[in-house]
Amino acid sequence: MQKKWFAFALTPALALASCVIQVDDAENAVPLPEVAAPELSVDTMRDITRELSSDAFEGRAPGTPGEEKTLALLTKKFAEAGIEPGNGDSWFQDVPLVEIEAKNVSDLTVKGGTGDMSFKYGPEMVITSYQEQPKIDVADSELVFVGYGINAPEREWNDYEGIDVKGKTVVILVNDPDFGTESLEGEFGGRAMTYYGRWTYKYEEAARQGAAAALIIHDTAPAAYGWNVVESSWSGPQFYAQSANGGSDQTKANGWVQKDVAARIFTSAGQDLEAMMTAAKNKDFKAVPLGVTASMSFENDISKMNSKNVIGMIKGKTRPDEYVLYTAHWDHLGRCKPAPDGDDICNGAVDNATGTAALVALAEAHVKAGASDRSIIFLAVTAEESGLLGSKYYAENPVYPLNKTVGGVNMDAFGMAGPAKNVVVVGKGKSQLDRYLEGALTVDGRTAEAEPTPEKGFYYRSDHFSFAKLGVPMIYFEGGEDLVEGGREAGEAISKDYTENRYHGPKDEFNPDWNWDGVMGDLKVYYTVARMLAMTEDWPNWNDGDEFRDIRDKSRAGT
Repeated sequence: MQKKWFAFALTPALALASCVIQVDDAENAVPLPEVAAPELSVDTMRDITRELSSDAFEGRAPGTPGEEKTLALLTKKFAEAGIEPGNGDSWFQDVPLVEIEAKNVSDLTVKGGTGDMSFKYGPEMVITSYQEQPKIDVADSELVFVGYGINAPEREWNDYEGIDVKGKTVVILVNDPDFGTESLEGEFGGRAMTYYGRWTYKYEEAARQGAAAALIIHDTAPAAYGWNVVESSWSGPQFYAQSANGGSDQTKANGWVQKDVAARIFTSAGQDLEAMMTAAKNKDFKAVPLGVTASMSFENDISKMNSKNVIGMIKGKTRPDEYVLYTAHWDHLGRCKPAPDGDDICNGAVDNATGTAALVALAEAHVKAGASDRSIIFLAVTAEESGLLGSKYYAENPVYPLNKTVGGVNMDAFGMAGPAKNVVVVGKGKSQLDRYLEGALTVDGRTAEAEPTPEKGFYYRSDHFSFAKLGVPMIYFEGGEDLVEGGREAGEAISKDYTENRYHGPKDEFNPDWNWDGVMGDLKVYYTVARMLAMTEDWPNWNDGDEFRDIRDKSRAGT
């Protein structure tokens, strides 16, 4: 869903250096294999990125002609690269989705307090439904502020304790209670976001509590993106996984409100939002009925479909039933809120036409290098922008057994800022795959750094998470901001410009003037990490004490 574009790369002079790995690690660690420099095609990266992000692909939304064109292009390019279909004799895995688009959305009307108020769909609030119902009507539902909306028994924290929210509308803060701390120590990992801080969790818990609706208060810093991202991402068609009950166990409506909208509601209810936000950071916080009611209604256009994951493979020569995985999402937002010039196609050039092109370029390089010992799987997933739905479906319905999947590398947007001295690892320190990345970087004298903004929860926002939570070690790294030319100041400025002006908007477009030197350096690292995994007998695991270690151990043991 949401990620930051970190810019990193190799210096061009080092891009073709042979990669002979010798890295010190824990005692008795399996030596990392030697990997020769790959033959990587910048033409492949450039041409596929340009085509996927052209207006002809209409933003690559699932279920649209843009999907059909994307699937056709990927299968053609995979076949030309020399890899095999990865699902028997098929390139595809069906992913059952339901598309729901809210139409004729009413204002959000709040009654009571010092006077009635109404708020407009789009600039002040957004709303959608997970329920497959043609009409959604939330009428005179009592508003209840439930702090961060967390129920975490293992942390002795329950924002819903002592209150019944059945049929009510809960108002929730984004992120975790200790978001504002400087350290990584606290009830919820200090400033590092946990899954409890994600909007997905907050809606899930509201549904478990029986709420009629859930509204998250948007605040740019803890959300990690501006209202423009919320508005473009949450308007128009939304995709969800098909369910047997048609979403009947979900809230009627889920949405976001601008922070100043929430402040006005709280003031009308005789409460101070800032004071309530402070109170919600404490374990003894108790939910606060606001004494006002909310009403909203809209119609749903509903359609069911099978979108598709695209799967290719190179069969291993000595251990073909052990698998190394590459993942990238091919989808983007389709048509979205128009830019001032009227452009309404969210082309998704950086996010994630670049990562999708990388799957093809890497397939070409691995074929040229010859089959590795283990099989390599190239997985282009659908509906990442809708909540990691394609990767989640594959992980829960794997074509290749997860306990035979050694590990994987996720690619989600390549930066165009040029060479950098560092890479940023999202979730650094979680798994033994860090050793493979450090080995791939050592030959060129670069460093792997922990993400600088763990409070933004990037770990839960890309497709690696779907596999990690089922035990498969996955590594997800992106370009750093310490540029060879301009240092961190230049890198931060470029990253900020992308996030504020192009990310999830119509201006994430292909630029023919892009310098691809850095991208090709990045690509070499992705190649080397996976190639080492495919040429070793090692089974890297999550580090001791990691949340996913027990799941992996049980999976590998067949329990």
